[in-house]
Amino acid sequence: MKTVLVALDFSDLSQKVLQVAGELAGATKSKVVLLHVVEPLASYVPVGASMDVIATPPPPIEPEDTKGPEERLNKEAEKLRAEGLEVETSVIVGLAVDDILAQTDALEADYLVVGSHGHGALYHLFSGSVVTGILKRAKSTVVVVPASKHK
Repeated sequence: MKTVLVALDFSDLSQKVLQVAGELAGATKSKVVLLHVVEPLASYVPVGASMDVIATPPPPIEPEDTKGPEERLNKEAEKLRAEGLEVETSVIVGLAVDDILAQTDALEADYLVVGSHGHGALYHLFSGSVVTGILKRAKSTVVVVPASKHK
């Protein structure tokens, strides 16, 4: 059986990503795995005029920090199950690009479905893009769902 891994960030685009993933899974008779990555927040403290940066370790992620995302994924999974699809869910703590790709490899996923928010070049210059990082390193087929309203 083929596998469709769906990376969700619970943004407004998530429903569109789920719709596309459900259609793909139905057409290819694939199992769906819904994934959410909880990223720890890094703290930085600027020091002096040269803006040297000291990184402090991020606060630990507590089990209750993943409870909300697990509940949200389970709700979405139920919708897809109602369409007759086999669905699993997974919430992990880590770095989005690295852990999405690691899960894609671990599951031997045939397809990875992600959403692109369509931020501009300045945003990507400072924060990067999960989709860009995935596209540069992915070994499986990646389906990118655009944020635009047009089909």
